[in-house]
Amino acid sequence: MATRDESNPEVGSTSVNVPREGTRGAPFPRLLARLGNRMVIGQFRRKGGARTQGGIDALVLESIGAKSGQVRRAVLGYVEEGPDSYLVIASAIGAARNPAWLHNLAKSPDATVEFGDGRRVDVRAETLEGPELAQAWQRLADDAPEYVKYRSKTDREIAIVRLRARERS
Repeated sequence: MATRDESNPEVGSTSVNVPREGTRGAPFPRLLARLGNRMVIGQFRRKGGARTQGGIDALVLESIGAKSGQVRRAVLGYVEEGPDSYLVIASAIGAARNPAWLHNLAKSPDATVEFGDGRRVDVRAETLEGPELAQAWQRLADDAPEYVKYRSKTDREIAIVRLRARERS
């Protein structure tokens, strides 16, 4: 069962639900992930973008740490959903636990994304559920099949998060 972080009363109808952690999954050492993430962000900025191993475009998600309150960055593959709307997948390569950035968005769904061309867009996050989630997985089977494969590596539900542009405040 997914849980929602209720500590942010300004969330309104938009919410990010964090699925329960799994009991099995691909190894995903946190220390290596942090070091690798820093290196990839540097390359992302130097080269004007990046792609995932499966070939989809990547963005840098900038969120506020759920525990630390500090700015956190993660390089994520994304699929454009429509004008000013992007889907990111909380796969953590099929690990048993959810990625930290998902917990960050559950605590504070307002974030910023950076694209390879240097554009920065303020976004609000929400997890997909029901028919929207099923449709997103169908689309990913065509556009980003590597993410569909991660589902077989873990027994946890892998969340798909919509990042929708919002007005700067």
